[in-house]
Amino acid sequence: MASVIKNLAEMTETSSTEPIYDTNWCNMPAEIKSKCISKMMLKERLSLRCTAKAERSLVDCQKIGFYRGRIRKYADRLVFSFYHDKSQMIRKRFRDTTKGYEFLNYICKVGVFENLMIAFDESAAQKEFEKYTGEITAKHVNLEYSTYEMVLPILLKMKDGVESIMMYDDGGIDYIFDEILAISNIWIDEDSKIGSTFQVFANENGSFNRLLMRFADRLVSKDERRVRIRTDNPDRHILLERGLDETVGIDYYDQYFRLMMISAEMKKSEYDDNCKEWIHKIRPGIYGEYSDLEYNLNKNDDFLK
Repeated sequence: MASVIKNLAEMTETSSTEPIYDTNWCNMPAEIKSKCISKMMLKERLSLRCTAKAERSLVDCQKIGFYRGRIRKYADRLVFSFYHDKSQMIRKRFRDTTKGYEFLNYICKVGVFENLMIAFDESAAQKEFEKYTGEITAKHVNLEYSTYEMVLPILLKMKDGVESIMMYDDGGIDYIFDEILAISNIWIDEDSKIGSTFQVFANENGSFNRLLMRFADRLVSKDERRVRIRTDNPDRHILLERGLDETVGIDYYDQYFRLMMISAEMKKSEYDDNCKEWIHKIRPGIYGEYSDLEYNLNKNDDFLK
């Protein structure tokens, strides 16, 4: 403690007699401004962004982390809610959708989300995501009430590192899950990292078999619960697994799938037959347990108030 006090005293003494910067913000070097911006919350960054083009450019180059983000169309407004942690929240609403979609592009570019929920069901939003040329960075993604046409461009924009993707609707949307699972086509063409995983569950029969038809000319092996698919890289295969165990049987209402990039040298004896762990990740509570995921919407949240 004594050493800390001594250091603080020395810093205070130095700062009072030898100021590091005898200038205002406008005259600070860009690298110093960038360091300051990296410490700012979203509200401060948005304010600074409105002051000058140079500042706007600096702000737009800085990533910003969020514990949770929610982006949706509610009534006639675009509504954005962001949490820097579990309690700090900032919300922005746009009646002017042009400005709203401009902000959407900005937040997709700079945001690094632990949890991200997107809920859109209109063609205008679909076109914005299709035009967006960058990547969306999030660990856990929840797509609610979004049409199939809306879901695909979002998934294709996701940066590597996504751990879970959840899609939910009230029964009125056909997601065509075999086509969503076929996003693994990008794994066919590119040298994706071994261990890369995509997991999904659906309550639509036939997804597994329709997916097989898409890769009929690349099948290495197949059985009731696994399909192995050849890629353009002879060192890598894609393993498509269907989660089946004593709880989730072949006729179970929901179907659980996991796509994983594996080494072409991997033997069948090395497959993991315990699917309970990865099914539980995408459907907590299925085995009679419940994990309170902060990621899921809290019924008591004031998001829609």
